[in-house]
Amino acid sequence: MAVDSYDLVSEKYDIALFIEEHGNEPLYQQKLKDLQGRYCAVRRTCADGSCFYRGLGFAYLESLLDKPQDILRFRERVAHSRQELFAAGFHEREFGHHYETFLSLVDATEDDRSVGNLLRAFNNQEVSDSTVWYLRLVTSAFLRTRADFYQPFIEGATCMEDFCAQNVEPMTSVCDHIQITAVTQALDIPLLVEYVDSLDYGTNQHVFPDGSSPCVYMLYKQNHYTVLYKPGVTTKWK
Repeated sequence: MAVDSYDLVSEKYDIALFIEEHGNEPLYQQKLKDLQGRYCAVRRTCADGSCFYRGLGFAYLESLLDKPQDILRFRERVAHSRQELFAAGFHEREFGHHYETFLSLVDATEDDRSVGNLLRAFNNQEVSDSTVWYLRLVTSAFLRTRADFYQPFIEGATCMEDFCAQNVEPMTSVCDHIQITAVTQALDIPLLVEYVDSLDYGTNQHVFPDGSSPCVYMLYKQNHYTVLYKPGVTTKWK
């Protein structure tokens, strides 16, 4: 699959270079240096409102390369998510194409086992956006079918259907704590997010779902997510 650039998901590069890029933000740069002891590399994601979903989808499939049993388990989880969408009131015409696109990426991860091809797929606008759209719908379905539990976590008097229509499903809506909780539980994706803001002296960590052992790591700053890599991860530098 040919792509013109890696603007949606970048190639992986050394975290030291990433830190240098923030030389005009000395406070933030110092916090990033604290991360350097735990992480060795990063991947940038396009700042288009879908950076979290795009980064999560890519990084988790990347983590499954050469793990056929884990891929099979995840494929079964994705297949089950289709029933969740029906239960939430979505119709096949709303998600069928996006479901098939995402499932084909999962199958390609098992068959091809190439980081380069996975990266090219996520930089193909149509394929990448379709994948993001499906992850957004899975998130929405999870919240809609558990509205009684999650409603108290929504600010204001917005009902769950309106919240999802305004803050989950649109491609430009940024991802917050409740959306991360939903999608990681829905697809059983173990994730650790390093949060950085201007008020804290260091970073704050949060694991999703609670109590899981993360295999995907992301950095959050000012409504943007970047994929992080720990030393010793066996994925190729691409």
